[in-house]
Amino acid sequence: MKNFSKAALYYNENAGQSDALHQIDLIQSHFNKHNIPLRVITLPKSYSDLQTITKQAISDNVDLFLAAGGDGTISLVGSQLVGTGKAMGILPIGTGNMIAKELNIPRDLQNALSLITDQNSELIQLDTMRLADRNYILNLSVGVSPRVMNDTPDEEKKRLGFFAYFIHLFEQLLGLKLERFYLDYDNRQESIIASEILITNGRLMSIERFEWAENISINDGILDIFSIRAANMLDFMSFVFSSITRRNYKNPIIKNLHFNQYCRI
Repeated sequence: MKNFSKAALYYNENAGQSDALHQIDLIQSHFNKHNIPLRVITLPKSYSDLQTITKQAISDNVDLFLAAGGDGTISLVGSQLVGTGKAMGILPIGTGNMIAKELNIPRDLQNALSLITDQNSELIQLDTMRLADRNYILNLSVGVSPRVMNDTPDEEKKRLGFFAYFIHLFEQLLGLKLERFYLDYDNRQESIIASEILITNGRLMSIERFEWAENISINDGILDIFSIRAANMLDFMSFVFSSITRRNYKNPIIKNLHFNQYCRI
């Protein structure tokens, strides 16, 4: 890994269940030891404010941007850096941390910091998905999942961790319904009846041992579409079983498509 001259830390104070002051001190101490000046930016902030802050940091020759939070924080910071050639380091202190798991980044903060400054560490390019004026790293979806995410407050995530999502997931399962979706992707069209359509860049789901598919890579230039036709609890349990056993491709309620240019839902 290259030697960095300046770093900016984007720290999400609403992420995870940890002590923010202690973690920021630990991060600051680590970069002090490596003689890398560190600027701390606390989140949440508006997207336009972050754009202004990041542009100024790039003008000030910051060459390492640290995203400390969950998957949302990492996508938020990463979106600012697309096309800049600047590096992003990931410090997984959020609730899910699926991007970190995809990349085998340690959950332990000190180990994650050591990975970023290790001279033998590797920089890789990540695929992103662009929607409107933002880029997203891991996934985008319509249906059950975004409703669960929207219904789960930060306070519950801090108090209950990942279990907070399960509470609202079961609330959604009580009212499962199928809808018709129209897909236009890479000059192909599909009409699909489903409870959820998901575009993903990673093989892992939000729960350990659950996978969309083994052959999905976060940097292969291909994005996967999964449609899930779950109309009742039995369908949902079938989906869970096939995800654990990594046999989603054989489950008739799950359909998998691929694209690398565009997709409209």
